[in-house]
Amino acid sequence: MKIKFYILISLFIVSCGGGGGMGGSSSDNSGGTGMPSNPMINTFSSTASSVSINTSVTLSWTTSNTSSCSASGDWSGTKSLNGSEDITLDEAKTYSFTLTCSGASGTSNATSTLTVEVSSVDGSDIYSEDKPSYCKDPLNDSSNYWLENFDSDVLDNDTFTYQLGNGFNASDGSWISGWGNNELQYYTGPGEGYAKNYNASLNSTENLFIEDGYLKIQPIFNETNIFQDPFCADGSCSYEWPHTSARIITSSKKIFDKPSRITICFKVPDGTGHWPALWMLPQGFIEGTKSWPTDGEIDLMEARGRVANEIGSTLHFGNSLNRVMINKSETVPNSVNFQDKFHSVTFEWRENSIKMYLDTQESPFYEESSDSTEFNNNYYPFNEKFYLLLNVASGGDFDTFGVDTSMFCHDNECSNLEDPDRGRLVIDYIEYKSID
Repeated sequence: MKIKFYILISLFIVSCGGGGGMGGSSSDNSGGTGMPSNPMINTFSSTASSVSINTSVTLSWTTSNTSSCSASGDWSGTKSLNGSEDITLDEAKTYSFTLTCSGASGTSNATSTLTVEVSSVDGSDIYSEDKPSYCKDPLNDSSNYWLENFDSDVLDNDTFTYQLGNGFNASDGSWISGWGNNELQYYTGPGEGYAKNYNASLNSTENLFIEDGYLKIQPIFNETNIFQDPFCADGSCSYEWPHTSARIITSSKKIFDKPSRITICFKVPDGTGHWPALWMLPQGFIEGTKSWPTDGEIDLMEARGRVANEIGSTLHFGNSLNRVMINKSETVPNSVNFQDKFHSVTFEWRENSIKMYLDTQESPFYEESSDSTEFNNNYYPFNEKFYLLLNVASGGDFDTFGVDTSMFCHDNECSNLEDPDRGRLVIDYIEYKSID
C-alpha cells in the first residue's frame, strides 16, 4: 500500500539540523518558537576545540534580537553583538567561554558556552595515513545492537519517516517560515505532489535515496523547474520553492535511550549554504508532550558547507526566556577534511553524562554532565528517550555567508557537478548499541 504523509512538523529550534535543528555553534534546527523578539545567539564558535599550549584561537559569534552581550568563564567583559576575538591559551587545561546576550526588553537572555582543550598531545596521528574513511568500524559487542548500513536500496519505512515542508505546525495548521531559522529549502517526501520524483518501490525522492550502500541526502537548487507545494496551492503560504532537500526522522519508530553509544559515519557536502545535521529531539516532541528548548536537543554533528575541516556538537536546553546552548567545534587536518573523507561521530550516552568522540580517538572532543554550572538553574533533560533526525538545510541562521547556488545540485542527477557526491550528505552507517 502506498502510504501518504501530508502532515509533518515544524516548531522550534534555535540550533541542526540543518539542518536542523538544528545546533553546533548553532542556531536552532527543529523549527521555530514563534517568538522572534527573543534574543538569540545564532553562532558561537572557536577556530579549534583542542590545541597545544601557547596557541591562539579565534572566538566568533553572531546574534539577533539582542541589545547587549557579556562574557564569563575564561574570558570577561562586555562584547559586541557580532564579532570575533583572538585569545592565546597559555595553560594546559580545558578553557570554558560563555557568551550571554540580553534582549532589548531586558527580560530574557540567551546563553552559549564552548570549550577548548589545551594540552601538549597531538591527536592527529590517526590521520597520517591517506584513506577514504577514518570512521570507527562497527562492532557487535553488545547485548542490544542495531546497525543500519543501507545495504538495501529501499529506505526502511519501519525506521524512518519523511518530514515535509518549510515549517508546518501540525498543532494549529500554521507555518513558521524557514523552520524558525530562515532556511530556504522545502523538504520533499511521499504524498501526491510532495516530491517531483517519488519512487514508492524504493521510498526515495530526488532529494533522498540509497545508492551503492550509502544514504544520500541531496539538496537541489533549480530556478527553472521550481517545486510547487500542493499544500499552499490556495495561496495561504509560500507556493514556489527553488530550494528542495530532505529530512527524515525516527520518531515513534526507532527510539534511543541511555546507556548507549550511537555512531554515525558520514561525509558532508561542499559549498557555502549547505547545512547538514545529525541530531536528536525528545520522543514526544512531535506529539506535543515535549517542548523545545525545555526538553532538550542533542546535535551530534553540524557543519557549514564553506568550512571543510570543522564540525560542531551542541546541547540545547533552558526555557523560552533563557535559551541555553553549549557547543564545541572539532577540526581535522585539511588533508582529511569532512568533505573529502568519511568520518564518524560517536555519542556516548550515560545517566547525567554526554560525550562525543571523533573517529577512533580515545578522548572525547565534547563532554558535558548534569554537574555543569549551566544546569544550576536549568532542568537537565538528557536522561529521557530521544529520536534521530538526519537532514541538510539550505541557508539559514547557522551561517551568515549566504548561499553559493553554483555548488548545489541543479537537477535530480546533479549533472552540474563533476562529482555529484560533493553536493550531498552521504551516510555510510548508523550504529546503536547498549553499554552493558
